[in-house]
Amino acid sequence: MINSQIFFKKLCLMSFGVALMMVLVDTARADEQVTRRHTFELDDIDTVVFSNSVGRFEIIPTDNQEMRITVDIEASERGFFRRSVDIDDMDIKVKERGDTLYLSFDEKDASAEWLVEMPAVARTSVEMGVGEVRLEIGATELDVELGVGDIDVYAPENAVGRIDLDAGIGDADVRGGEVIRRDSAFISESIRAEGKGSNRMNVEVGVGDISVRLN
Repeated sequence: MINSQIFFKKLCLMSFGVALMMVLVDTARADEQVTRRHTFELDDIDTVVFSNSVGRFEIIPTDNQEMRITVDIEASERGFFRRSVDIDDMDIKVKERGDTLYLSFDEKDASAEWLVEMPAVARTSVEMGVGEVRLEIGATELDVELGVGDIDVYAPENAVGRIDLDAGIGDADVRGGEVIRRDSAFISESIRAEGKGSNRMNVEVGVGDISVRLN
């Protein structure tokens, strides 16, 4: 009888401990992600330069003259008993020089997922270390550099001129426009193409695939 009571008490304590651990884990996960929102007026801006270390980056077009950005910042996964990085004060860095706006996130032990709603400006640049880039653009000169990951670009054929795609290890593909040259090696591919417009497009990835769709 006594052994049964002891066993029952131990079982209750174990159940309580598991429940408490689940609550703590859920709380820790909730504290490991924050969302930042920004709005920028682009009346005097000709060039926007984005830089992100790890995560996902997406641009969708808007007819408004202002740019709206939502950034979900998440702490990188660590061992169970290691202390999580503090992301409470993390946000993108903003710098403006002349007609150029620089927006970046380069924190260690954290990734960022960007959703950018923006009108077309004269020049758009995206630099990223590791992750996924998806861009739906209008009439803008475009430069994209990604270390590791995949790039998808959607653009109007009448707005795009010269196109240069370069995948160091991976595939490159363009649909729409005229392919002038395609160089394919065992693990790399580069494409030179032309749209019907005048805005230059240059897209490079170290390891990964590039897909460009002109419509």
